[in-house]
Amino acid sequence: MTEAPSQQRPGPVALSLLAVGFGLALAAQYLPWSSVKTGVASDDEDVVATSARSRVPATLDITLASLNTAHVVAYLATLVLALGAIAVVLTTTDVVRRVSTAAAAGLLAGNVLVLGGFKSAIDALGQSSFTMYTLPEDAVSVGMGYPLAIAATLLLLAGVVIAVRGPILRDRIGRRSELDETADGEPLDLTVTPAPPSHFQ
Repeated sequence: MTEAPSQQRPGPVALSLLAVGFGLALAAQYLPWSSVKTGVASDDEDVVATSARSRVPATLDITLASLNTAHVVAYLATLVLALGAIAVVLTTTDVVRRVSTAAAAGLLAGNVLVLGGFKSAIDALGQSSFTMYTLPEDAVSVGMGYPLAIAATLLLLAGVVIAVRGPILRDRIGRRSELDETADGEPLDLTVTPAPPSHFQ
């Protein structure tokens, strides 16, 4: 007997995608989202380490917490709320699952929009209204944290879709196989009912 799709649980593929997506999102919190070349050399007199100051590194790694505050808050808020909605998807059925699926998909879509805004924020790190403080165009580069965050969001979205659609597809395949077995196991009913006599004869 095939279990109803509303009562079926997500398969291993959906759970694996969600687990990998969560791991990538976690790793993105610790990896740099951007790197900025300061343009200084270790032998410059102005950057030599002294007792009052430390040496200025040739490259500065910018983490998530050091980026634009509005983007960080929006990214973390949509991510945390989406994870909560995914948890509801994995543990509920019927109407609650459909509502939480729509909420998770919407929050992850919003997360993608926020990540798109992060790219413009990263590109603007080296810009300044004062020309003397503007860095060269090649001084700012994207770090590993940013693409990992994008991959995490896409994997989470794929995991939600498979978690919801997978049981429905399995249910359809199960019902089709049951119908095929029934058709193969029982003879076809070829009984012919005679037509009633005509009153116009």
